[in-house]
Amino acid sequence: MKSTIIASLVLSSVLLAGMNSGPASFSDFDTDANGKVNQEEFEAAQQKRMSAKAESGKMMKNAQNAPAFSDIDLNGDGSFDAGEFAEHQMQQRAKNQANRGMGGQGMGQGQTK
Repeated sequence: MKSTIIASLVLSSVLLAGMNSGPASFSDFDTDANGKVNQEEFEAAQQKRMSAKAESGKMMKNAQNAPAFSDIDLNGDGSFDAGEFAEHQMQQRAKNQANRGMGGQGMGQGQTK
């Protein structure tokens, strides 16, 4: 019984620690659940995620590369929906993959500068 409780506590801690890792979901930003994210919601959610990461000791190495609201509001109407959010994430993934592939090969074993 005691080991079951300890295992449950450890698992809960691991799950909670991982909640703010990885890419954000649309619902992380749509705090009022109306299907649209305005700039105020976006900035508040972005700050909350960054604060949580900093408090947990995670490095903020790419904070300067965080997207601006206007990067996600693709149609410029002052808010973005799940479709615009998904499109932006696909564009970012493609951009990241292209950047990783620049030069063709990495600095693997046997390669020099």
